[in-house]
Amino acid sequence: MFKVFFHIVSILLLSNQVLAQKPVVYLEVEPHEAEVGEILTITVKSNVQGDLDIDLPPGFVHGYNVMNGMEQEMDYSTGKVITFYYMSQTGAMTKEGTYLFGPAYIKKGNKVYRSNTVNVSIKKVKTEESSNGEITSRQLRQPAFGVIQKSRHTIYEGEPLVVNAKVYSKFSPNHLENYEPYLINGVIDQHDITPSTRIMVDEEKVKGNTLYSFTYDKKVIFPSGTGKLEIEPFKLLLRRGYETYPVTSTSSFITVKALPSPPKDFAGGVGSFTIDREISEKKLTQGDVFTMTITIQGYGNLHNLMEPKLELSKGFTAYGDPIVTEEFQFGPKGSEGKITYAFNIKVSKSGHLTLPGTTFSYFDPIKEKYITITSGSHELTIEKNSNYQPSIDSDDTNSESPQETITFHLRSEQKNFAKTHLISSPLYWGGLFSPILMILFYGFFVKKQDQLADNRLLTQKKKDQHRMIQNEIEKARSLVKLNRSQEASGVIEKLILTVSAEKLGSDKNNTVCTWSDIKSKLSEKRDAETIQQLDELMTDFQQARYGFGTPIDETRIEKISQLLRKLA
Repeated sequence: MFKVFFHIVSILLLSNQVLAQKPVVYLEVEPHEAEVGEILTITVKSNVQGDLDIDLPPGFVHGYNVMNGMEQEMDYSTGKVITFYYMSQTGAMTKEGTYLFGPAYIKKGNKVYRSNTVNVSIKKVKTEESSNGEITSRQLRQPAFGVIQKSRHTIYEGEPLVVNAKVYSKFSPNHLENYEPYLINGVIDQHDITPSTRIMVDEEKVKGNTLYSFTYDKKVIFPSGTGKLEIEPFKLLLRRGYETYPVTSTSSFITVKALPSPPKDFAGGVGSFTIDREISEKKLTQGDVFTMTITIQGYGNLHNLMEPKLELSKGFTAYGDPIVTEEFQFGPKGSEGKITYAFNIKVSKSGHLTLPGTTFSYFDPIKEKYITITSGSHELTIEKNSNYQPSIDSDDTNSESPQETITFHLRSEQKNFAKTHLISSPLYWGGLFSPILMILFYGFFVKKQDQLADNRLLTQKKKDQHRMIQNEIEKARSLVKLNRSQEASGVIEKLILTVSAEKLGSDKNNTVCTWSDIKSKLSEKRDAETIQQLDELMTDFQQARYGFGTPIDETRIEKISQLLRKLA
């Protein structure tokens, strides 16, 4: 039983007036029906002066408003003035249910006077939509409450959105615990952008009320899919000294709009970007291969861009997939930085050639339209190479000595001679084998296209896996910041198993189940150094998970991130 002790001091009262009255102790709780966290006011009223105790249910959290005093009433049946003492205390319940408040006891001398009891029904909090952190009058009546803030209400598919938790309270908090983050349906691409683990509490005026406030769990997210997406509430316990107060935020919604029909050179970019292009050499010899470097710089969903589509003029051929170098970081504008694509280009013609500029289209969500940007063109001087032989897939169709076609009629006595010599002529055999060569060439072309498609799939798969690793690493970092090292160790341990199993091409659910199995199979592939480092870290994480080792820190998380990217 949890008790509150309060002593009422009498002021300028006649004791014979009090003794002449019948003792009365009355308990009142308002309201009788409330939600979890909603303020309750408990009032004890009595015509007896003494020490006061109140039986309060488990889970009751004291508020910070206490009032006491006295009031006088006229008893018209007797004509006497009756003096009542009262005490008022605020507080709230942390769980739903039906609770019994009271009785209250007043002890005076050797006598104890008892009050009535009151049943109060506490219901689950009704989550409501909060329009970008708009605060309701109901929330202002609570000792503390939370809202979900977001940078915009409506965004386009692929556009970054900044979301964070914000907490307001009537008291100065000194600690939070048991934080359960907000969740966004359908979103897997999210990145923590909280600048520091330290929480800064400020005073803020809200609708005429001075409140303490702080922000927490700031992320940039890239919602998947279109339509109305719900952001489910966050929960936490807010502390002041030894007392805790539960906070469940309101929910929120965002509307994700589909992009308009894109142009042909759209590479998935949503934000603001620039393009630049450089080539390794401008003076070349026919048959040489040079490097053409295209740099896309800016902010938005830079990390999700596909490679630019090349439009090469006759005499230039791109070979293989480009080498991609990514330099960006996540912040309020999304992913900001640059991506460089290095293409290998072969020249098959000689002379003065123009390499046309590369176009790149992206969607600007502020202007709500597609923007097309173009790099500069390049003038190249290609020297003739007499020893150069165009390959079968070269687009150089120029011939040094074009053949002339002559049409004539044969006399009847020449027909047999012509028939005999026709079989031995190059034209005959050329015509006979042309269809065969075309079939072979077509087969080669189809095979080449299949190889390119497979390469693109592998590249995309690698990007998806790196994104998955990044998300899990960020999740582990967040848990470490909340001093939940064991949970973070579990996340990392699972991530090591998942990435290693995919490296082996194994079924996550069946083929490879334990680290010893994976380690054994990786050893067959001779990844000795990587295996040794992974094994050491895996041991650390397993020990930390079960409480035997040192809690994990940012250094070990960063090390495992680099190893897993290398392995993937």
